[in-house]
Amino acid sequence: MRGWQMYSKIQELKGQGFSVRQVARMIGSSRNTVGKYWDMRPEEYAAKYKSANRLTALTAYEPVIVGWLEAYPCMSAAQVADWLGERHQVDASERTVRRLVAVLRERHGIARDDEPSREYEAVEELPKGHQAQLDFGEKSVRQAESSRYVKLYFAVFTLTYSRYKWGVFQERPFTSCDLVKAMYGFFDYIGGMPRQLVYDQDSIIVVSENGGDIIHTQAFAAFLAETRLEVRVCRKSDPESKGMIEASVKYVKGNFMENRLYMGIGIWNESFEGWLARTGNRKQHGTTKRRPEEMFAEELAHLLPLFGAAPAQIAEEMERTVRADNTVLYLSNRYSLPLGTYGKHKTVFLKEGDGKLEIMDRVGETLAIHRLSGEKGKLVKLESHRRDRAARANELLSKTVALLGEEFRGYLAAMCAEKPRYVRDQLGIVVQACESYGREHVLEAMEYCQGLELYSANDLSDAARSLGVPPMPAPAPRIPAEGERYHIQVQKRPLSVYTEAAAASGAAR
Repeated sequence: MRGWQMYSKIQELKGQGFSVRQVARMIGSSRNTVGKYWDMRPEEYAAKYKSANRLTALTAYEPVIVGWLEAYPCMSAAQVADWLGERHQVDASERTVRRLVAVLRERHGIARDDEPSREYEAVEELPKGHQAQLDFGEKSVRQAESSRYVKLYFAVFTLTYSRYKWGVFQERPFTSCDLVKAMYGFFDYIGGMPRQLVYDQDSIIVVSENGGDIIHTQAFAAFLAETRLEVRVCRKSDPESKGMIEASVKYVKGNFMENRLYMGIGIWNESFEGWLARTGNRKQHGTTKRRPEEMFAEELAHLLPLFGAAPAQIAEEMERTVRADNTVLYLSNRYSLPLGTYGKHKTVFLKEGDGKLEIMDRVGETLAIHRLSGEKGKLVKLESHRRDRAARANELLSKTVALLGEEFRGYLAAMCAEKPRYVRDQLGIVVQACESYGREHVLEAMEYCQGLELYSANDLSDAARSLGVPPMPAPAPRIPAEGERYHIQVQKRPLSVYTEAAAASGAAR
């Protein structure tokens, strides 16, 4: 049995719970030989085996690869090649790695556990520097210091001609401003700008679409006006029209993110830059049969020069969620919005300047302008955003007077002034009294209540009821007939009551 086969067999039997003595007997080797490999990690064995036998790097690292495949059955051969380059500085072709991985899977019975494959529409080849595609992705990864998972959000850009890629990750969903910053980061990475950008109808880019008329979010619309970049929006439910960038998102998830431990967003983005240089833009592309970095060197001269605002100048515009009470939070204060905003807009944009805070909707229409408060925990509210209770009360009063007659106006107005928070309830009781006891009786009761200064609908209703419902006559006294006895019910008590009363009387004496 060859050395690496023996090591793999020893580790396999150890994982099944066999002892050193049992493993030595099963593989026909001495206990000393088994003990030498028993606690040796795959990386240690690979380094030792490589120097001792002077074999190729892939042969020496077969135990390492088997360990990866057993831990992560869904691991692709392309990711195995990338990890060998990242962690052990082994430069091997993906074809060689793919063949070795296939052999190791069959030998050790390690099946892949992939998601169902998806078909993509082929994208027409375009001239150099003409088009870039954009898409978003998200995936949960495990933290290095614990078993907890954190969800990462990322944006990926791909030049259509060269398949040259770039992307950026963050720990929260992207906003329009985040996307604009990412766009400038992509332009800075490639040293220029394409003529056209292709994307789908994501909510942070497109507000609505009607027969081809696209309304962009304010931040992205300002970016397009600044850069004069041509855009093409894919139709809804048709991601195949940008199948190239869909494949890039899948490539990033499967080759870079899969099985990688998370140690902070800064380290993660640095590792992604290294992956792009080592694998994403360096490995031969399956369609073009060329390296993206080589094709990008030809495409670079055809890109447009950069111009426009820097990302730091866009950071003034902020996105906020509208609260149910029609306010937004900013610097520990609540700023009001017009009533009904919560039902129309779930998010708004804030812009600060000259000591004021401007609140806008997604298309840039101003909803409110406030003076910034230097305090904390305050509600900053405009008078126009307050509910006009007086106008509503007058409207209800006019409707009730129109229903009952002008004779009621004076009394009802005084009653509304007496109980301003219950105008609707009070007027409703008056209308109900008129329906129940008649309008004339209610008018008579109103005069009575006015004389006593009782401005309450309940008092008015009680008075109308006493006038509208005649009292029941008292029954005539009944004289018993001759020989008839009165039947009086006598209360019966148990004897214990009298015993206790007698005992209490004796004790008192």
